[in-house]
Amino acid sequence: MTIYRILFLNLFISFTLNAFSQTYWKIENEHGDEILLTIEVNKSKNTFEAYSRKDALKDLAGVFTYTLAKAAGKLKYPEIVFIEGTTRSRNDTVLLSGDFFYFDKHFMFSASMCGSNFDGKYLDNRGNTHRLIGVMAHDLKPLKDYSAMISSAFQLTDQNIFNPLLIKSDEWLDFKKKVENLKSRISDDYELAATFFWLGKKLPFTPFEINKARPGNSFPARKNHVGIHEVKMNTVLMDGNSIPGTKKEMDSIANIVKKNGYGNLVIDLRGNSRLPLASAKLLLDYLADRQFEAGAYLTRKWTDHNPSIPKSQDYQKLLMPFKDSEFQSGGRYVEKGCYLNIFPTEKTFKGKVFLLTDSKTSRAAEMVTFTLKSRKIATIVGQKTAGLTVLAEGIKLNSVYDLILPDCDFYTTEGRSLNSIGIEPDMQKSGDEVMKYVLSVL
Repeated sequence: MTIYRILFLNLFISFTLNAFSQTYWKIENEHGDEILLTIEVNKSKNTFEAYSRKDALKDLAGVFTYTLAKAAGKLKYPEIVFIEGTTRSRNDTVLLSGDFFYFDKHFMFSASMCGSNFDGKYLDNRGNTHRLIGVMAHDLKPLKDYSAMISSAFQLTDQNIFNPLLIKSDEWLDFKKKVENLKSRISDDYELAATFFWLGKKLPFTPFEINKARPGNSFPARKNHVGIHEVKMNTVLMDGNSIPGTKKEMDSIANIVKKNGYGNLVIDLRGNSRLPLASAKLLLDYLADRQFEAGAYLTRKWTDHNPSIPKSQDYQKLLMPFKDSEFQSGGRYVEKGCYLNIFPTEKTFKGKVFLLTDSKTSRAAEMVTFTLKSRKIATIVGQKTAGLTVLAEGIKLNSVYDLILPDCDFYTTEGRSLNSIGIEPDMQKSGDEVMKYVLSVL
């Protein structure tokens, strides 16, 4: 009987080994972010499972929070990425198709594995296809030294956060402690991003991320095409997401407005959080009827060495005027700041201006809102702005990664910060009522 049992056990082990295969893969998305996946194929059932580090999401959320989220149907798996589905073979290629789970998001997935190469994609909820390309890995060793990267990020934050009081807050100290406890277990870029996102929800500043470096920018470039169109006779609407970045482009819009004799200009800054500072200044130059100073942006280099915030009468001797070539994104934090000197152009708009805002109008767009309202250049219609006037950019972390960190704040000519305050509209409206109101008074 013992001999039969041993024989059966050997046959069972042999069958199990042949029925299942497990491999490790280093896979990169379209932005260059990498994920370390374990892929298990059940050959007898023609199914597969693929997942990032086991229980990583449970580690982030904590067992109690994860259990509640799972019971409520918000999370399905304790891994940050989990993929499951069916397989089929074609010559020496294994084809995968199924469901891609990322936190509480769910996408359609397909891929092929041939030799040591992986070629896949997933379809997001908007119907956009996202490519995933990878190669086989030898083991589950973390793809980068994330622990060292996080330590450097904390050091850079201590040195460059726009307000040093923020890193003394309970929220920051709690975040830092939790990340320190997790950092040695982080295995890939997806887990790094998830750690900062999940644990950073209560931080007193935003954004705070570690991303693959993008030359000269903290955020993906905006599509910058002329965004004006007539909404009513004598009235033109300017899309705030396509405000020009050069004087030549702004002059081109000014020529169109003048040629068509538009007397009313509506500028839509609702949802706008990525207006470049150069575009913001060009817009103010275009709308100004006289020269004035609009305020200043100050970095940690100012606050560490000066006891007070400068006022407009001190700008020229203490700060440099804003010039995009000298105060570029990707290098602001090395300067102490700049001030905005607004000059009307020969093509300055002379008509009536309405500015549309909402709770997501922030950063440079919020500075524009304050300036146009306080100077009585425009009537503000919509909702109170976000109260997020700081600017953020990528500070070089190493040769591959940037730390995205708020590095400067806007101060009015009286030396007052508007951060965490928000700007009330002249006329409060929401949804479709915003444009209905504007068009009704023109």
